[in-house]
Amino acid sequence: MNVGHPILREPMDQRDDRKQVMILTSDAGSGHRSVAEAIEAAFAENYGDRCVPVIVNPLRVAGSPAFLKLIAEEHYDDLVRKDPALYELSYRLSDSIATAAIIDQVVAVLLHDTLRGLIEEYRPDVVVSTHPIYIEPLNFVCDRSDRTIPLVSVITDLVTVHTLWFNPRVHLCLVPTRQAYKKALRNGVPADRIHVTGIPVHPRFAAETRSQPELRAELGLLPDLPAVLIVGGTRVRKVGEIADLIDRAGLPIQLVIITGGDHALYHALTARRWYTPTYIYGFVDNMPAMIRASDVVVSKAGGLITSETLACGRPLIFCSAIPGQETGNVKYVTSAGAADWAPKPPLVLQHLTRWLENDCALLRQRTANAAHLGNPRSAYLAADLVWELVTSEPVPVQPEPTLRTAALFPLMAGVQVTRMFDRLEQDLRNVTDSEMARLATWCINRIETPTDLERVSRAIHERRQRLSPAQR
Repeated sequence: MNVGHPILREPMDQRDDRKQVMILTSDAGSGHRSVAEAIEAAFAENYGDRCVPVIVNPLRVAGSPAFLKLIAEEHYDDLVRKDPALYELSYRLSDSIATAAIIDQVVAVLLHDTLRGLIEEYRPDVVVSTHPIYIEPLNFVCDRSDRTIPLVSVITDLVTVHTLWFNPRVHLCLVPTRQAYKKALRNGVPADRIHVTGIPVHPRFAAETRSQPELRAELGLLPDLPAVLIVGGTRVRKVGEIADLIDRAGLPIQLVIITGGDHALYHALTARRWYTPTYIYGFVDNMPAMIRASDVVVSKAGGLITSETLACGRPLIFCSAIPGQETGNVKYVTSAGAADWAPKPPLVLQHLTRWLENDCALLRQRTANAAHLGNPRSAYLAADLVWELVTSEPVPVQPEPTLRTAALFPLMAGVQVTRMFDRLEQDLRNVTDSEMARLATWCINRIETPTDLERVSRAIHERRQRLSPAQR
């Protein structure tokens, strides 16, 4: 069940004996909603007669602040596409515990009435969030109404995970990788609440077990030529240039191109002449079959498409990545030998050529590594963990006295954060030492308590005193 507009609700007498699972998502890109749909499908398949899963986007509920939706969804897409450098700057500047506390505080106030209304309407036994901005506002609602509702965060980035995702008060924190697990620990989430599940991909990826020849026959692809799948979309740049280079290289392959919502690209590709056997699609609803029928996937380094491709046991050539947010994905998969990084179109062709040399020896190695890294049953694992939580005795989670949880008390958080930046600004004024600047940035990102603030500020002040006058 998906909620973005008024829907017909099931009568309460049909739902009383079933657990209510509310899954919160956002439509900033497609990844958050796709993960929500994957978890919903896993619940429906394994616990369908015992639960009622429902997906809600609070930003699109009537009465939700319109400008918050504008910032979190529409401006996000525009910024990622039009000014990725500015997006990276804003991402890195906001990726600290102190800044997360400020954002939590503001969003908690803005979304309080919306989230309270959703809880009153759906009466959930558990709330699962696939977007980072909802957890602290939910804590705020529960604290003010004296309720205890188990809260679960499901992280949709592989490695470079924003601090907003990690809230020490969640009952479960489902992370995709060990790297994300370690950052959750550093941000105060107790170890017994963190579980490495992978990014949940739709159960269709586990259900698709047909052989590659069967899938190619169904899709009308050639049976013997290696198939290169290029996954495009409005955020993926230079797909046409990549396809053109590969087409003119004379490689013994066939091309499969998915343009997604990029309608202009679809019309341009279908209008041109191709020298390589080429198959062009717009939107598709059979990604498991498309990926498994292929041998190589060329795509941006989004968390979801990366996880889906690895779940099918196929290697990737990353042609782009959102700065800051997706750069960690590139490093994670390439370091495991399941992908190569090609930020320029000629590099895509270069890597592809290498993979096909020596009777596809490198391609076979990359494929084996991808199969080892992928997890097609990740959504089932996430659903099982949430179900275990919702059917067990709830354990109250007490807030810790940190700047992050101080966001529940606006005056306290405001005073602490203001003092922190005032002190550090005084200590760092006119400092040009590059090492000092890096140290300061590292320290600021790890300040959680007033004690930490005092210790860090004192260390910075002492180091500044040791600098020569020319460095000050």
